[in-house]
Amino acid sequence: MARGLALLTCGVGLALFAPAFTPSLPRSGLSAMPKAGPRRESLTQRAADGSGLKPFGPVVAYAKALMDAAIEKKEIVLVTDDVLKIKDQFLEEEWLEKLLLIQSNPKFSALQKATETVKILPKLKSTVMPKFIVFLAKKNRLRGLKRICLEYVQSMYFNQSITPVTVKVAQRLTEQQMEKIKEKMKKKAGTRDIKLVVEVDPSLIGGLQLEWGYTDPQNRYAPSYGVDLSLKNILEKRALQKGVVTAA
Repeated sequence: MARGLALLTCGVGLALFAPAFTPSLPRSGLSAMPKAGPRRESLTQRAADGSGLKPFGPVVAYAKALMDAAIEKKEIVLVTDDVLKIKDQFLEEEWLEKLLLIQSNPKFSALQKATETVKILPKLKSTVMPKFIVFLAKKNRLRGLKRICLEYVQSMYFNQSITPVTVKVAQRLTEQQMEKIKEKMKKKAGTRDIKLVVEVDPSLIGGLQLEWGYTDPQNRYAPSYGVDLSLKNILEKRALQKGVVTAA
């Protein structure tokens, strides 16, 4: 009985997957998956990131300057590791409080603020990143470090033509099934490679859910596109069509 159900749900997933990528589907405007609500930042986070920089213009220019310096010094791997490390620090409330104290200290010069910021960071591996932080401080852009790091990560994924995709399934996929999804998503996303992350959720019953186009590709935050091809979703829609209220 259990084996029969497993085969049935797997079959439903593959059957549902096939029509999901037919040419009739537009490249954008797909039925949106339930998205996480907007991430609320604390007062400390907002104050520590008060640069006024937006994810275009200066942010893009500074992120490119950092990447160019990393390439020139042949430290692209080390700089990228530092960027990811710094980006994660901005999620730590205790660290943000320390950063805010440094940035708001009127006795500190721009150079001192940069030096103190490097001190409270985890040990950096590259020689480029500490110098870049000093450069930002001298340009009065130190408060934009968070946005610049995020732009750097996004550019890295774009330049390498990699799209992170999350697939949620009721049962683990085989290697063949994962490769099939990757090939379909390469065409859908228009990139050379897919970073596929598989999450198992038995409540889906069968089929799958897909999401991609993340604002933060490293942490897979805020997907721009998604499609729900789970058996659970189909059953709930049919139940609603018949006027039956399903349990949440």
